[in-house]
Amino acid sequence: MLLLTRMFSKKKIREDFMSNFGIINHNVSAINTYRTLGKTNRGLNKNLERLSSGLRINRAADDAAGLAVSEKMRGQINGLDQAVRNAEDGISMIQTAEGVMDTAHSILQRMRKLSVQAANDNYTTYDRQRLQKEVDELIDEMDRIGQYTEFNTKKLLNGDALGRANSLDKKVMTADVVGIAASADYSITVVQAGEASNVHGTTIFQDNNGDALSDLRDLGISGDVELHIEIDGMTRSVELNELDNINDVIRKINKAEIGVQAGIHTYNGNDYLTLTSRHSGSKFNISFGNDPDGAAIAMGLFGGNADSVDSTQNAIENDVNAPWLRFNSGTDTIISVVNITDQRLFPTIPPGIANESIVNSDVQSYRVLGRFVSNSDVFTEKELSTAYQKVTVGTGTSIMIDQTRTAQLRDSGLLKGINMTIDEDLDYGTEDLTNANLVGATADSASVANYHFAAIPAGVDGGVQRGNNIFSVTNGGTPTSTNGISLDGLTAQEQTSVLSVRLSVRDTRQIYHIGANEGQTITVDYANLTAEALGLTTSLRGAGNMFDGVDKLDNGTTSNKLQMNISIETQASAERSITIVNDALNVVSEARSRLGAFQNSLEKSVDYLNIAYENQVASESRIRDVDMAKEMSQFTRNQILIQSGTAMLAQANQKSQSVLSLLR
Repeated sequence: MLLLTRMFSKKKIREDFMSNFGIINHNVSAINTYRTLGKTNRGLNKNLERLSSGLRINRAADDAAGLAVSEKMRGQINGLDQAVRNAEDGISMIQTAEGVMDTAHSILQRMRKLSVQAANDNYTTYDRQRLQKEVDELIDEMDRIGQYTEFNTKKLLNGDALGRANSLDKKVMTADVVGIAASADYSITVVQAGEASNVHGTTIFQDNNGDALSDLRDLGISGDVELHIEIDGMTRSVELNELDNINDVIRKINKAEIGVQAGIHTYNGNDYLTLTSRHSGSKFNISFGNDPDGAAIAMGLFGGNADSVDSTQNAIENDVNAPWLRFNSGTDTIISVVNITDQRLFPTIPPGIANESIVNSDVQSYRVLGRFVSNSDVFTEKELSTAYQKVTVGTGTSIMIDQTRTAQLRDSGLLKGINMTIDEDLDYGTEDLTNANLVGATADSASVANYHFAAIPAGVDGGVQRGNNIFSVTNGGTPTSTNGISLDGLTAQEQTSVLSVRLSVRDTRQIYHIGANEGQTITVDYANLTAEALGLTTSLRGAGNMFDGVDKLDNGTTSNKLQMNISIETQASAERSITIVNDALNVVSEARSRLGAFQNSLEKSVDYLNIAYENQVASESRIRDVDMAKEMSQFTRNQILIQSGTAMLAQANQKSQSVLSLLR
């Protein structure tokens, strides 16, 4: 059988040879050899390409599915690589802030030590005033830390890296973000602007001893004395001399910047000393401490603390035309707040009050959050956590806690982490808003929204209904009521007493992207370490025009950045300062510990990101990288085949030349 097979094969070869022997137009053997050589050459080129690049897949044709998978992996690898850098940059940013907080801790510890030192009664007022100067400088330095700490020009510790609050009209209200605040928009109406405490002296500054001079000697004061002025539990001392006249007293009080403004009230040719708190509300009532030298009594100054009410006695007795009281307590500030946040942007609606919504053509939802009361011009999270409502008591009205809205606020993120400050110059108010008295023209229901934004377009009315009147900015439109009142001719200040002010709060906490895909982030909140946010000082927000209860003071300051720092000038004030500085230390410690926790988290993120990066690279390598040993063996094989194929192609080309022998 084997013999027959061999004989058949030889016969077949002879037949093929003989069948192609005389053909010269088509050299099938050469064509076959050329085709095989081309295939081998392409394989060799791929071998060279893979060996030179180190990649198994250099183009989609090499492995279409593998290329698609490896490209996705490359996206992950590049994302993880950048995520590691992002996390490391975040760590650097945190370290910048945390390092500065170490200095803040040192400053506060020094302030606490000074407070404890001043609380010891072996020090005189002069000694404590020297200590107070250092405290004032430390407070300024603390403020600089908050305002000047930056990373890549971004401020970290002034609240900007925590949140931002922008008031549409800063002449009415300003706000600061001091904690984690939800992004929201509010319409705020000043229902009652608080009034400042006022003290009207009862003693006339005049020559009583016949020396033709009107000074403190005429009031029975001799030598050097101290006038203690207490505001918000903090007492500052003003040094007076028996030769000081009323102008000297006013100059020294105002120069001390202790939270009050001194002035002269001239009545019937007589001069009286008046003091007005630079901040409204009973919290900043004026009193005179323990009046160690009797200076306040001598000048006829009678004050009261935060719980005091107006005096029952007139400053100028036996004159029916002189109604000024010895002491007027500061009054509360009341605001009404409406949540006007576009729910498509920031879902903020508190639960349980859907029936109070107003949805207009702009699909904006409004929620009345209630009234809020402060015993000063500042509304902190404490004041903004308790909602009140107006109730009728007999023939009058009062306010009481609105338990429902208070609970709703507690369950929501609204009005948290922000401090609102009403301008000191406001001495007017309006009714608070309810859904029943939001008024808009029926032709354009969007006017309700426009009203809140203080941008009512031409021909559209919107305003607040008070009694039978509808206060509206018509801009050429027709009031929606026969009793409508146009505000077109009023000043901006007069309009503000009716219209609301928009406050936009935005969460600007720092977001670090520490993953390869969308949403893989970590949010870091940097504290607001300005002196006011820490409670170390209180700033005047307003034009600075102070009132003495009668007329504007001509000799007062008009600065809009007046500060009232904590005081250690008396033993009692120093005791209270210890607690205030302790609270500030706790805030800094908490903020610093949070940053430390964030830094630890980011460092762990770097660790696992590097592990993920390593594994992704290994996976992508298995798909895309070439096995050099295997590829080299194939390269050697193809190289040999190229050489042999080239030789055989030459032989095949020579085969047809044998036909020439027939021509001899």
